[in-house]
Amino acid sequence: MACSTCMVGDPTLTLMGAEKPYEDRLRLSLDYLSRSEELGRDGFNKKVIDEQRVSLNLAYAPSTRLMLGVSIPYVNRQLESFNLTQEEVTDLGDITITIKNFMQGKEFLQKHMYGFLGGLKLPSASEAVDDNGDPLDFDVQVGQGATVINAGGWYAHYNFPYLFYTSATYHVASEGYQDFQAGDALVYNANAQYASKHSVAYYLGVEGRTSQKDTFSGVDDPDSGGTIIFIAPGFIYTMVQDLLLNATVKFPAIDALNGDHEEGTIFNIGLTYDFQIH
Repeated sequence: MACSTCMVGDPTLTLMGAEKPYEDRLRLSLDYLSRSEELGRDGFNKKVIDEQRVSLNLAYAPSTRLMLGVSIPYVNRQLESFNLTQEEVTDLGDITITIKNFMQGKEFLQKHMYGFLGGLKLPSASEAVDDNGDPLDFDVQVGQGATVINAGGWYAHYNFPYLFYTSATYHVASEGYQDFQAGDALVYNANAQYASKHSVAYYLGVEGRTSQKDTFSGVDDPDSGGTIIFIAPGFIYTMVQDLLLNATVKFPAIDALNGDHEEGTIFNIGLTYDFQIH
């Protein structure tokens, strides 16, 4: 089965930033992601999964110490099994609600920034079935059918033109479709950013995930869990005032995943726009 938390990095960094927000700040982003993974052994139980997703994200700051966000993904997943059978599902994925706390006291131009992170992934995606009403393979589903809670913290140091950022969150899931139980996962990252000028910034990140094995009907999946770490270069470009373009490529650098499980390069590109309600 595919890993339960196959994403790495901190989505709140792009959507919510590290600087203390203005009260009533509203941020909208549209992101595209492409990724792939392979499970199992050739000629026996191998599966190849390709995923494309477009996510609409909205974040709002009710105060200078808090930002709330929601992410709605539209997902396409294609699965090819070892016997060359193919399945494909395109639908809305699981909706995620996030919260980011800013604990630093100084309002602006602060060098040290930190706070708490939290999130709730809701089982909002429908389970895809075939013409006979039988569920399609779990690995082609666009959602888990489970509630996933995550909590953690973040820290950033800003000294123009440099920004250093790190965060970690721990993810725990309930049981999902087809008696699937995702293993707990720790997701972590560290990024260094350099702004060559106010309109362009380049960054290099290390993003990783360490997770326990998933289970299906109480039986461990041997091709799940373990550790993977990506190297993630990218850039942020201010196209016009309040409109940002960001792009990242994440290359798998350290692969210590369990069993026969490989994850490929991840491509991200997105647009972010800031609104001020008042």
